[in-house]
Amino acid sequence: MLAVFDRTFWFSHSFLKRHEQTEGRQHLKLLLEYSKTLIAELDDSVIGFITVDYEGYISALYVGQSSIGVGSALLRAAEDRHRRFELHVFEENFLAVKFCTARGFAVVDEDTQIDSLGRRHRRYAMERANGSTAYR
Repeated sequence: MLAVFDRTFWFSHSFLKRHEQTEGRQHLKLLLEYSKTLIAELDDSVIGFITVDYEGYISALYVGQSSIGVGSALLRAAEDRHRRFELHVFEENFLAVKFCTARGFAVVDEDTQIDSLGRRHRRYAMERANGSTAYR
């Protein structure tokens, strides 16, 4: 799972500095110990994963760049355990915003995160009720 993260995080979060990406990886390692994680595999290799807590908060969803449909499949698999989902995504993470919107997530709030250089990054809080048919 960390290999998928390493290959994709820098691309989706290229607006962050390298040490902030390293902190993201350390945070993910902790999440993987304490959250429910579903894994997608192909030929015995992890190609994607989703980490969801018991309240339906998605703290991680990473998929290899050439793994079309895997993110949607992981989200559908998580629906068996949750009635609704919440997550946060940076506005600059265009692909993630597009992915979430296409799958029935809506922005319910936003805030601003300040990085180590003092740059502001808008972050959306998004929610989706289980049963959304936007991507089925």
